[in-house]
Amino acid sequence: MRNHMKSVNLESTKSSAPGVGLLAGFLMIAGSGLTALGASVFTVDSSQSRVSISGSVLGTPLYAQGSGSLTTEYGGTLLADVGANAIQFSGQSQVAAFDSGSWQPLSDGSGGSEPANYGVAASYFLTTAVAAARDLQVDVTSGALALVNGKFDTQGITVSIPAGAPSSLAYRVQGGINESGAVSLAGESAGGQVAQGSLVTVGSLQVLTIPIHYSFYFSLASPNDSTVTLTGQVVATRSL
Repeated sequence: MRNHMKSVNLESTKSSAPGVGLLAGFLMIAGSGLTALGASVFTVDSSQSRVSISGSVLGTPLYAQGSGSLTTEYGGTLLADVGANAIQFSGQSQVAAFDSGSWQPLSDGSGGSEPANYGVAASYFLTTAVAAARDLQVDVTSGALALVNGKFDTQGITVSIPAGAPSSLAYRVQGGINESGAVSLAGESAGGQVAQGSLVTVGSLQVLTIPIHYSFYFSLASPNDSTVTLTGQVVATRSL
């Protein structure tokens, strides 16, 4: 099984385990003008930070296990060096997904439901599959990104799940294929998104917004016959 990522030139650092390629998309440099005082800490606003998943497997759309299972909120902290003309994400950010409900399967792939960040399902002929992503933790890194009129290019940003993070994807396939288990998502990363982020001042708050739109392509029966897309935004603030 081969996975391919197109559209925004994403780069993945790990290959998918057999039987879970259709769902492994869950889950994702220095310069001048930066402050010499170290990274500023931005607090992620969970009320404005949501990321949804969508996609298809062999032409069949992924669907929700239940209401709200395809979207979740994020919280935590973002670290960034902010200068007059540039912004740099220095690493060691701790952005974490919240549980959106209880979804199948259990964390080891066995039957049952328990809290998870995302829960998806798919069916193809006589085969059905469920998967749940849990404990997603994300870091954000970049080189110095030019800051012009409060806007910056996100193409140089790398979003990654740190090595050693407990992030995992549990899966259960039944029917024409019977397989279950769990795979670690630690070490996964993606970059190359073509979009613009923003850094603006609202009253006494500095508001940082990073858009999210990544499409992951996978090859199951034929090249690029399956895809998973992550869409949303992360918004974080700090007091001035």
